[in-house]
Amino acid sequence: MSGQLRNQINMTYDSAEDRILIRATDQGREYRAWWTRRLALRMSNLFVEQEFPTENSDSHLAPDQRQVLGDMEKQGAIQSADFDTPFEEAAIDFYPLGEEGILIQRIDVKIDGKVVKLVMLPADGEGLTLTLPPSQRYSFEHMLHQVMQAADWHLAATLPVTEPVDIITH
Repeated sequence: MSGQLRNQINMTYDSAEDRILIRATDQGREYRAWWTRRLALRMSNLFVEQEFPTENSDSHLAPDQRQVLGDMEKQGAIQSADFDTPFEEAAIDFYPLGEEGILIQRIDVKIDGKVVKLVMLPADGEGLTLTLPPSQRYSFEHMLHQVMQAADWHLAATLPVTEPVDIITH
């Protein structure tokens, strides 16, 4: 086995906890974070309502043309994403946030150029930042919607996104 681990993100619904477990790997480390239904709904709504940067954000196209191009980009990224490769659990040797993970209380969304950073913070202690270029953000959003459907958390329910999510643009 090579010493190199591919970075992966995985989401699963835990019915006993009634929460989503997000697992992200980075160089042999696994970070685990739990999202409640309320937080997942707010983030899902934010992905729909907020205009995030795309690969074509800096173009001189009209807004409606950028929207169409962004939709095509999203569809292409989801179609080319690898959702079939199993999460590599055997390669993990360290859990910086603990093997049980942390319960996320707040998410700060930072936009840095075309990259979206999800800064997930617990009530106390260290948090986790996911850095998502457009194609990975599309995949993350798609996985979130898939796991919410599996959990039977109705995506049509709308909650205000103002309380636990802060958008910070650089």
